[in-house]
Amino acid sequence: MKRKGVIIDKSLHETTIIVVDLLNAEEILTYIFRENVEGEFREIRDILKQNLRIKDKYCKADVSNKAKNVYEMRFTKSGKNDRIYCQELHTNRKRFIIMSELFEGKKSQDIPKKIKSRIETIGSYEYEL
Repeated sequence: MKRKGVIIDKSLHETTIIVVDLLNAEEILTYIFRENVEGEFREIRDILKQNLRIKDKYCKADVSNKAKNVYEMRFTKSGKNDRIYCQELHTNRKRFIIMSELFEGKKSQDIPKKIKSRIETIGSYEYEL
């Protein structure tokens, strides 16, 4: 079954479209509109809409071939170490960045097996856009 997403923002020429997974939308949107997160999300969103990649803010979640299209938004200000894992799809000269799942409180440099398997699952999601 294909998952659905809701468009929350797009670049001026609609070449980059930011989407949130419908099943996880409430949790993700509640998180990104928190007072201490909203500014950092706005910064990441602006970077993406300009077609830039800044590794400290948005980078590939390089865990395995199963997750080859999975990226992570990194929220690290105010002592946080949270991630929103995203699937990035390219179609018809458009880049869709789908915010799939939120992980709060990453504790180490390494990715634990439990989170690695979730990232691989995110990589297998199919979206209806």
